[in-house]
Amino acid sequence: HAVHAELDCVPRLLVAKFSAESDVSFEEAAFTTVGAVVMHGVRLAEVKLGDVIGVIGLGLLGQIAVQILKAAGCRVIGTDLVPERAALAMRMGADAVSSSAREFHDLCLQHSSGQGADAVLITAQSESNEPVNLAAQVARDRAAVVAVGSVGMDLSRRHYFEKELNFRVSRSYGPGRYDAAYEQKGRDYPIGYIPWTETRNMKAVLNLLEEKKLNVKPLVSHRFSIDQATAAYELISGSSTSYLGILLLYPEKSDQRQTL
Repeated sequence: HAVHAELDCVPRLLVAKFSAESDVSFEEAAFTTVGAVVMHGVRLAEVKLGDVIGVIGLGLLGQIAVQILKAAGCRVIGTDLVPERAALAMRMGADAVSSSAREFHDLCLQHSSGQGADAVLITAQSESNEPVNLAAQVARDRAAVVAVGSVGMDLSRRHYFEKELNFRVSRSYGPGRYDAAYEQKGRDYPIGYIPWTETRNMKAVLNLLEEKKLNVKPLVSHRFSIDQATAAYELISGSSTSYLGILLLYPEKSDQRQTL
């Protein structure tokens, strides 16, 4: 149901509502589902107030992760191979950033009194196994490593075994995903057992947008009208041009929709 269209029919549990009085724009709301993907990864990491969290990969998911983690009261150390993305994460609230794996390792130790990160979120996209093994190196004993992005997962047994690390793969944006009874038939999970479903994660992202604790405006690198959608996908799939968040825009109408 995540389609690009002016009008769309969406099952009720795949809709997160915000009030007409809200000042969240359609452009900002377009980030809701992507934000919920990050939100679910953060929940899987079981972060706590004051935790030191490493974020590997500072693309669109990583930039959102930095802000959600800061809103949760964490200290955030980020890394990305692209210096400009690392610099943007610093402006978005990260406590320290680096474009060097060695420096990232040192920063995680420096900000954790030499213990290592309490959890590491991998928000990179790469076929390489380097992100998961870098995460193991910077994590403290018995920390959680959560793969939110699509990365190679040939784990270094020595690092994961010696620290008894907990490696988790984040499945999209929360409980309910891929469950036809939930998504298609609208059978919600009891909040006492499953407090954070995909719907409630989306609502939590909207709340952060409303409260100005999540700022997605600096994450929009390109805008294309819907009749130029092919160019937008070409930019993602084959161009060497740097990009981050890309918005597809529809003609100005009273029922205008903008989708990410």
